[in-house]
Amino acid sequence: MTLPAVWILRRDDIAPESDTAEALGALLSADERVRQQRYRDTEARHGFMLSRALLRNVLGKISNRAPESLVFSVSETGKPALDSAPELHFSLSHSGQWIALAVSCESDIGVDIEQPRRPRDFLRIARHYFHPQEYALLETSPLELLPVHFYRLWTMKEAFFKARGTGISEGLGRINLAGFHLGQGIALDAAIEDAGAPWQFSYTMQPLPDGNHLHLALAGRDPALGELSVEQIHRCSRI
Repeated sequence: MTLPAVWILRRDDIAPESDTAEALGALLSADERVRQQRYRDTEARHGFMLSRALLRNVLGKISNRAPESLVFSVSETGKPALDSAPELHFSLSHSGQWIALAVSCESDIGVDIEQPRRPRDFLRIARHYFHPQEYALLETSPLELLPVHFYRLWTMKEAFFKARGTGISEGLGRINLAGFHLGQGIALDAAIEDAGAPWQFSYTMQPLPDGNHLHLALAGRDPALGELSVEQIHRCSRI
């Protein structure tokens, strides 16, 4: 299996009460089942189960271990790791009906998936949270391209901070992707640890039957991320 790679699953492809869902739920550990029950919403519980089952099946296949036998630990910063194969780095993302899992064997990796579901004030969000140069870029975007340009920047930022294990609370404006958007590279706040590291990004739009798109971004220091092929993006209809 070629890594890095990403797996995308639509939540309602597997019905909550189906035999398939029951079999997948049996893969979860006792701790994961407890975490699942903390969600009050049935759909949220189903989504959590599918994300953990997807993670277990994919990592089990890569590491040649039974999915239900995998043991995970969490670092002080909250970043999870697979105890039996710590060289595998992974990241999960959820949006609407969709789940995405990214895996690398080279470095920490982050993934973000966004399913636009309602109108947003893109310029207001960018003005408050993005780098000024990114805001200027969006402000001059043709109106019909504004959503695409916004989600490209947003998902890449989310993926970057996930790969770092810090989350967007570190400050969305501390990474400037305006240059990347124009084919000129990225700029990081000099105070960010490893600001000089060779960060790589991948962004794609996945078409949906209704004519809309999923926005998918990955970030990390795996050199192959910048040349991710369509064969490395796996659209799953089942796990």
